[in-house]
Amino acid sequence: MRQSKQDPADHFRAVERMLTDWLRERRSLLARYTSLAVATDDSPENSHLARRQRALCELLVDYVSAGHFEVFSALLLEAEIFGDDNTALSTELMPDIADTTEVIMAYEEKYGNGDHYPETLRRDLSALGEILESRFVMEDQLIASLHGKHRRRLQTTPG
Repeated sequence: MRQSKQDPADHFRAVERMLTDWLRERRSLLARYTSLAVATDDSPENSHLARRQRALCELLVDYVSAGHFEVFSALLLEAEIFGDDNTALSTELMPDIADTTEVIMAYEEKYGNGDHYPETLRRDLSALGEILESRFVMEDQLIASLHGKHRRRLQTTPG
């Protein structure tokens, strides 16, 4: 459904604010992840790990949900408002990003309620880190491809 009456510059600014908040949330997620990884190096039996796991899992769910239900939709709507016919990269990336969501949610399902699995925690945390890195690269590609392109268009448009 094309929303041609919406001003592209206004929508761009709204998406810019959303992205700023979301990427701030990403930094918080990375800080929680790092804190947990360091704690497992100190003592995988640490009683504080369950609390840290729950906090990480809450941020994971919030971050992933915001991405799927807010950010990606806003970026695709932005492409529509700007009249972009070429959203091939988003079509290519979205299934791969969805695959990372499945892995992230499996991690959250295992550890989100505070269950403690010291025998698998380091391995699972390492795998989660790899998935997050892959996801962040794809998200950044999507942002650069869609939002970055619109930023350049707005900067070169007089007025």
